Amino acid sequence: MSSVGVSHGTDDEGPRDGGNKSIHLDLMTMRSYVGAVISQLQSRVTLDTIRPLHMFLGVSGHNFCFSPEAFGPPVKKFDKSTPEKFKSRLRLNFSFFLSNYALVAAGVALVIALMHPGMLVSLGFLWGMWTFHTFLISNEVIVFGKNIGTLVSLNHRSALLTAITILVVVWKCLAPTISAIAISSVIILSHAIMRDPKHIDTSTTISRKDSDDEATSSDSEVIVERPQVRKDLA
Repeated sequence: MSSVGVSHGTDDEGPRDGGNKSIHLDLMTMRSYVGAVISQLQSRVTLDTIRPLHMFLGVSGHNFCFSPEAFGPPVKKFDKSTPEKFKSRLRLNFSFFLSNYALVAAGVALVIALMHPGMLVSLGFLWGMWTFHTFLISNEVIVFGKNIGTLVSLNHRSALLTAITILVVVWKCLAPTISAIAISSVIILSHAIMRDPKHIDTSTTISRKDSDDEATSSDSEVIVERPQVRKDLA
């Protein structure tokens, strides 16, 4: 297991202030931590937790009008509690709109990718080369009586494909990826900071009352049938 050790506070005279301070980082711990974070996100980002569009955008009424109370700064005056109020609002909105933010990030990434067709073509060729390389490892392809897999050794093919992959990532994918991350971050952070959680509770309560009133009115309707007039046959 690979590990990285970082130590501080050592000198020729010996340890000071309680001895050495060391930080040990191993790859297995980092992989397990990243895997736990990914699994937690997958469990929280689901179709059931996607909030309706009118709730996400702060739309009130049936005319698709933005409510002026839906968005506003967390504080009106800066004081000692301002950072805590910003953190509280970010925490609440990220916990409530996490699936919506994931959709926003995916949508931005899709638009950026479609704006760079050269990147998509390069990734397609790169995927095809790695797939063919993997296929040659366990299969033989005979062309004109020669096995293609033996023309270039496995190590040389892997090194060449790795170099091409790095070149494609830096040349074609780096700028679009940075653009997608920057645009998504600006949109998501702006919404998370300005969206008022109090208005979310109010709008949810109002919508529930409206639905209850509609259900009550529909249940209280009385259907009156008109009597049919029968004519006597002569």
